[in-house]
Amino acid sequence: MRVNTTFQLLVSAALASALAPGLQLAYSLERPTQGISISADGRKFLSQRYSLTDPPQAVELINGNTTVLYPNVAWNSYNASNSSSDPRKTFVSIDGARIGPDGRYWLVDGGSTGVNGSTKLVGVNLTTDSVDKIYYLSSITGSEGDIDDVRFNAAQTVAYLSDTSGALVVLDLGTGKGVRVLAEDSTAQAWYPMMYNGTLVPGYGQAGSTLSVGLDQIEVSPDGKYLYYQPCNGGLYKVETAYVDATLTNATLAGSLGDYAEPVTLTPSTGGTTIDADGNIYVSDTNLLAIWMVTPEGRATILVQDEALLWTDLMWVTSDKKLWLPASQMRPGGDGLMASGPNYIFTYPIDAGPSPIDHA
Repeated sequence: MRVNTTFQLLVSAALASALAPGLQLAYSLERPTQGISISADGRKFLSQRYSLTDPPQAVELINGNTTVLYPNVAWNSYNASNSSSDPRKTFVSIDGARIGPDGRYWLVDGGSTGVNGSTKLVGVNLTTDSVDKIYYLSSITGSEGDIDDVRFNAAQTVAYLSDTSGALVVLDLGTGKGVRVLAEDSTAQAWYPMMYNGTLVPGYGQAGSTLSVGLDQIEVSPDGKYLYYQPCNGGLYKVETAYVDATLTNATLAGSLGDYAEPVTLTPSTGGTTIDADGNIYVSDTNLLAIWMVTPEGRATILVQDEALLWTDLMWVTSDKKLWLPASQMRPGGDGLMASGPNYIFTYPIDAGPSPIDHA
């Protein structure tokens, strides 16, 4: 799909001249883009979730602003009104998406309540451009529709998945078995509604309701020692991965994992995070339309702030020390999702490359 028009180019040029120092416009896209992943050889993959009319899709960005469905049309063909559409072999609701330390493009399909087999973790082999790993998660979570993002341990044997109802899923990648932990722990719960651009985020319930989202953003420290996690409304914690991984075989520890969690810093309402090789965590601020940097010691400062950073979501760090910022354009309102574009991906210079165990 070719997305740039003359008008868009003019708008993009005007935007670029008005951005905060260091913030650069990389792409102007037709569809709102939730996340970007860039392979070691420079291939760019986008997850495009937020839309009022179009289903979520995964695409590869090629030849400027041209996109093609990835890994193929079939995986992006789910149709809820078609009884022959198989939710086990199609993307129902792409949430998290990233290239893992094993070089696969991993997509988290949060699924949909009542759609059997829709909640899953899907791994795409970038050499063959085909799905070669699928983990179905409803037997672990007990429901469909809440799984959101994924990270991996240093040994690449365990996946950590956030459960926005307020829990963490720990998945053994060898056996496919897993456990759901932190479900009753305060560190995984949303204690206050999310904020967007100076106001409380409207909820999906009755008039006047607000949006609260449990454990969402997760990162692993470059040395593999700590798993960082937070509810979407903010409040960053860390826990040793040794304890987290042990919950797969130790039921007692699985029930008390929250006792080992340590507070790191008070983060804002957040769209997405990423981590660099120095262990700095980058946190998007949906309220101030900014990006925060949190050091390993827990010191939090605003790195860059700009009105164009509308609900920045799944960020990425590249070896040339750039932070890639997809502004997903989610604008909570009466329709519950967002306004139309234009939709942008930005870059911002930082002082480190990617974590060696975070992505290829």
